[in-house]
Amino acid sequence: MRLKHIKLVGFKSFVDPTKVPFPHQMTCVVGPNGCGKSNVIDAVRWVLGESSAKNLRGDAMTDVIFNGSGARKPVSQASVELVFDNSSGRIQGEYANYAEISVKRLVTRDGRSDYFLNNSKCRRRDITDLFLGTGLGPRSYAIIEQGMISRLIESKPQELRIFIEEAAGISKYKERRRETENRMQHTRDNLDRLNDVRDELGTQLDKLQRQAAAARRYKELKKQERKFKAELQALRWLNLEQQAERLRQTIREHEAELEKWLAEQRGSERGTTELREQTNDTKAKLDKIQEQFYQLGNEITRTEHQLQRLRTEQQQRQQREQQLQAELTQLNDTYQRDVEQEVELKMQLEELQPEAELLALGAEEAQQRFQQHELAWEALQRDYQAFLDAQQQQRAELQQVQLQQERIGADLQRATQQRNELQAAADELKVEQQRLAASEVAEQLAQVEAEIAAANESLQQVAADQLQLREQCVATEHQQQQLQRTLQQQLGRQSSLQTLLTAAQQTHDTDQLVSWLQQQGHTLVGTVRELLNVNDDWRFAAEQVLTFWLSAVVVNEPLEQWPSELGSKVVTLTTAAVPTDSLAAQVQGPLRQWTLLQRIALVTDAQAAQKQLTDSHWLLALTQNGAAWGPGSFQAAHIEAESSLLLQQAELTELEQEIAAAEQALAQLDLQHQQQQAQLLEFEQQQQQARTQLNEFQAQAATWREKQKWEQQQLTQLQDKAEQIEQRSTALAVQVEEWQLQREELTLQLETLEQRASEDDLESWQQQREQLQSERQQLREQAQQQQQRAQEKKIQVEQLKHQTQSVRTLIQRLEQQQQQTQDQLSLLQQPDADSSEEAEVLAMQLEELLAQREIVDQDRRDWANKLAELEQQLHDVASGAKGVETQIEKARQKLQSSQMELAALQERTRNVLAVLDEMQQPLKPVLAALPENAEEKAWQQEVERLQSAIARLGAINLAAIEEAETLAERKSYLDQQHEDLSASLETLETAIRKIDKETRQRFKTTYDAVNSGLQELFPKVFGGGSAYLELTEDDLLETGVAIMARPPGKKNSTIHLLSGGEKALTALSLVFAIFRLNPAPFCLLDEVDAPLDDANVGRFCRLVEEMSQTVQFIYISHNKVAMEMASHLAGVTMQEPGVSRLVAVDVDEAVALTEAS
Repeated sequence: MRLKHIKLVGFKSFVDPTKVPFPHQMTCVVGPNGCGKSNVIDAVRWVLGESSAKNLRGDAMTDVIFNGSGARKPVSQASVELVFDNSSGRIQGEYANYAEISVKRLVTRDGRSDYFLNNSKCRRRDITDLFLGTGLGPRSYAIIEQGMISRLIESKPQELRIFIEEAAGISKYKERRRETENRMQHTRDNLDRLNDVRDELGTQLDKLQRQAAAARRYKELKKQERKFKAELQALRWLNLEQQAERLRQTIREHEAELEKWLAEQRGSERGTTELREQTNDTKAKLDKIQEQFYQLGNEITRTEHQLQRLRTEQQQRQQREQQLQAELTQLNDTYQRDVEQEVELKMQLEELQPEAELLALGAEEAQQRFQQHELAWEALQRDYQAFLDAQQQQRAELQQVQLQQERIGADLQRATQQRNELQAAADELKVEQQRLAASEVAEQLAQVEAEIAAANESLQQVAADQLQLREQCVATEHQQQQLQRTLQQQLGRQSSLQTLLTAAQQTHDTDQLVSWLQQQGHTLVGTVRELLNVNDDWRFAAEQVLTFWLSAVVVNEPLEQWPSELGSKVVTLTTAAVPTDSLAAQVQGPLRQWTLLQRIALVTDAQAAQKQLTDSHWLLALTQNGAAWGPGSFQAAHIEAESSLLLQQAELTELEQEIAAAEQALAQLDLQHQQQQAQLLEFEQQQQQARTQLNEFQAQAATWREKQKWEQQQLTQLQDKAEQIEQRSTALAVQVEEWQLQREELTLQLETLEQRASEDDLESWQQQREQLQSERQQLREQAQQQQQRAQEKKIQVEQLKHQTQSVRTLIQRLEQQQQQTQDQLSLLQQPDADSSEEAEVLAMQLEELLAQREIVDQDRRDWANKLAELEQQLHDVASGAKGVETQIEKARQKLQSSQMELAALQERTRNVLAVLDEMQQPLKPVLAALPENAEEKAWQQEVERLQSAIARLGAINLAAIEEAETLAERKSYLDQQHEDLSASLETLETAIRKIDKETRQRFKTTYDAVNSGLQELFPKVFGGGSAYLELTEDDLLETGVAIMARPPGKKNSTIHLLSGGEKALTALSLVFAIFRLNPAPFCLLDEVDAPLDDANVGRFCRLVEEMSQTVQFIYISHNKVAMEMASHLAGVTMQEPGVSRLVAVDVDEAVALTEAS
């Protein structure tokens, strides 16, 4: 097996379709650094199934796609195809017959990755399985990249063991063992769950069986209870019917008695009606007479009232006339007195008015004199106050000028000092501003913010990749769960079918027949059931006619002697041609040559069957639904589809294929899920690192921002402070000049004020003020006295005027009253003839009304006596009727009581019948079944006894009987499942032991061979010294492998003390020792000779050349000695930036051309 060439499209720097041929056993890939040589190695590793982007020198799997360059755009997908020469048949299995095998992988930008095997889409697992045991794989010893030599020699014992296992070809055993262990674990889990379910079902079954027994006892007692209850209700119905018949007879007697009394009551009611009519007529006449009597009484009363009113009015008129005469006399006297008083008051008023006017004039003159003097006093007072205010203001101004002089002096001194201080502060601020302007904070902050942006972008990318991978993980888990459920269902169905088929096979023991046939020297092919492979459409019909022959033994050649054992069935095969319309034509395999099948015709209906049977060749005619016709016979389908052994056998075969596919898919999903989890963990670590770095950058940025903010604030404050100092300094200079001018002006004002204050005289003003004050007081007293006398006279005049007016008003009122009284008296003194005539008429009418009332009263008394006689007669008749009514009521009560009793009995009877209806027990059959001596009391006691027995049973689960039966069937099924799972587990454990035994043997053999090869190759590579392998444990299944090496002339105690070149040679010795044992088809070396000097490179080249007889070497090197050793050179260039191209040179061909020329 050899790698023929590689096709790369869009993979890393190989954007254009590139074909890298490997025509010879030794090919060297050369080129300058960074041109893409190692991408060839990465391409091979990637196609073989590498799932870690880190091992491909990238962050994500999409990094293998060409990402563009200065002149080219990115591409959307990348693909790499490896073409192998399998003419030697190194790859076994279904691809062993292929001379050329193609393995291809394609990935797109959206993360989709596909594998192809010979251009057919496949799984990654298929690629892995293809190379199991060949030494090839994404991380096998056949691919040695830069730095892998040192990692190999320094690897842990368990990691080094992997190389030995790959060389031993036991990696596939480990994979199978892992799958078997997973299946065992699943089986154990299923067994544990099954045991839990069985235990729970056992507990439930015991409980349900007890409940079922109680339920059966309950049903039996309930049945007896229903029987006795029905009979008890029938007995009650009989008793109620007897009581009802007696009550009906009593009701009939009470009805006759009630009718007798009702007839007597009707006769009495007729006499009462006649008397009531006479009484009503008499009452009507009496009411009419009484109404007339009452009307006359009302007329008499009204007339008497009118007459009395007229007499009362005459008396009142006489009394009012006397009263008005007295009032008129009194008014005349009062009027005379008031007139005299009015004359006297007028005379007094005429005397006082001139005197009052003179006093008022004198008071007015005195007031005018006082007001004139008051004006002079106020003018003096104003002048005096003005003098005082001017003097006080001069004193204040003098004091203020003195204070201002002192303050301005102090301000001048303080302003001078402040100007000096401000100048010094301004100089310091300029220095500080220059220092802050030159700060490097802004530069540092910009650098940190750029790092934060980069970290954010990285974190977002990792988060996006992580989210995508989590979604893939969830999808994978969902597929696993769904596939696991499907697999469990399929395994369960497989176990059931195997059980059924095994049971069917055990019913036909063919051991004796097989032994006899072998003794006769016949070749056994198998049984009919095992070999019969009928097409799906005719499988069911075939079993209908071949049921008897399914257990028959099939032999190739005819028998000369037939067996005589009881139940023996043998089928022999012929070489005759198969009719196309026979059952044999629908059969695949050796049974096509069975004569019986060749003589069964396939038809569509009965008519076609009869037609075919006319040919003597056909024994039977068969339809697809299983109906069969023979000469004079017919057989319908007698086997159900569910019981068909052939259908079950076909279903079992299909299930086994589906289970194998499901297990393979489940294993692939497990591996994919593990890879996703590992990559997810890597993403989480990357994300955590990015977050930590981002937090650090953000903390640094926050610190630099705070520092920048503080410096900016300091600079702003310094600038503001400098401006304030400048403004303050300028203001102080101006203010100093103003204060100096004010100081000079104040000095002049002070001198002027001192001169003015010494010239004024206060004493003359005070003398004038005192003289005017005395004169003012005298004039005020005179004016007040005059005013008081004039006011008193004025009051006296006003009082006299008021009294005169009051008297005049009284006189006018008295005159009016006199006139009114005189008018009323005139009216009363007029004669009243109308009132006297009315009084006489009313007296005559009253006498006539009294006479009429006497006559009507006599008639009223006569009719009242007659009415009393009739009412007495009616009372006597009513007393007799009341006795009859009492008898009627008694008879009616007796009748109603009996009727109520009958209704109650009838209701009880209906209740009894309703109870029987609810119990679904017709009355007549129950009555017919009653014993002759049945008594209600005895039956009631029996019902109570049954009810007590039912109550003692407690709560009853009536569904327990059916549930117990169902649960028992389920437990039986689970017990069978438990046996099947236990047997499967034992089989798997046996397989594990076999795998472990084989693994130990192979590992031990390979370990010894590799150790021997290392001990042989190490001295060749080093020119002496020794090296060997050592096991770290005794258990060959778990032990690690350590390498011990001692170059010539050295006694190192550990491999880690070797130099880089020595480690590289030691690792190469180990790799080549493995290759000699189990050579991989090819070996890829990526600059493994870099740490070697020329002498060691020469030894390395000789060793490679020696092994190239059996192994194809493809290596990358910058060493001229290594280049000269190669038969074919593949040069990688990068003339266009970012794009790799290939230049190939066949060295052997070039040498041949040179020699020929």
